[in-house]
Formats: sequence, C-alpha cells, structure tokens
Amino acid sequence: MTGMDSFMWRGTIKWTELIAVAEYVLGQWNVVTRFISNTDKREHLWTARHESVAQPFLVLSDDNLRGSLPRMGNPMALLLLIGMAHARPGCLDVSFANGQKIDLQKFEPADLVSLLPLATHPAHRKLADIAVSLPVMPAPTPVPPAR
Repeated sequence: MTGMDSFMWRGTIKWTELIAVAEYVLGQWNVVTRFISNTDKREHLWTARHESVAQPFLVLSDDNLRGSLPRMGNPMALLLLIGMAHARPGCLDVSFANGQKIDLQKFEPADLVSLLPLATHPAHRKLADIAVSLPVMPAPTPVPPAR
C-alpha cells in the first residue's frame, strides 16, 4: 500500500470561503461535542480543535491551501474535510499520497474503519454520520459595493 499511508488535500476556493464551509460543519458537530475554531486575521490562519485539547487538528492557511494528513493519526481532520466536501461539493481535492484521488462525496460512514483505522470511538461514527448527511451550504449573500 505504498503511498496510501497519508492523505493530501488542496482547497479549490478562497480561504475565507473555505473557512465558512469548515465553520458550517463545526456548527453541526457542536450538537454532539464542542469544537473551537480561531481565525488569526493578521497571520491569515484558521484553526480547529476539540475543546478537550489545546492542539488543533486542522489548520487552514491563506498562504497555502493544501496539506497532508497521516492515515494513522487523529481522524478528526479528515472527518472535517469529508463534511466540507458534502457541504460544498468541489471545495476540496483529496487524494492519497500516491496521487490516487478520493471522492469524499462517496464516503460511507461504514468505511470509516478501513479508511481511518484510529476512528474507533462512537463519537467518530456520529460525526461521520453528520458529515455525510449535511445539506449543501446555502450560497453566501453578495454584499453590494459601498458607495
């Protein structure tokens, strides 16, 4: 399974739009357990973490809308990316490190164990269920230009 030990992701929309999608997913997840996000507008960084830990599980940087995630690591980041792909189709491209594309729209929660071996807690399953059942995010209302 060479090249299938980690995931690569790339944002396909603007940083501010990607953050809005991530916040939409976290808003739905906060019904189950509390997540905290932070936007550092000076550094152009957005982070997400569970309230029980200080370490973020996902960082979105305006300077580099791409990243990698270990398959054997914390499953929360990929679960969030799955939710984002369902909430706004086409906002992300995800593949294994070997380049094999992953269509997160076709993700089934039952496949969680094979895709993310450390996603064993019942909360992971609940968050995955929410992620794949999210309605598409409403389109943002355009702001009229200032006069």
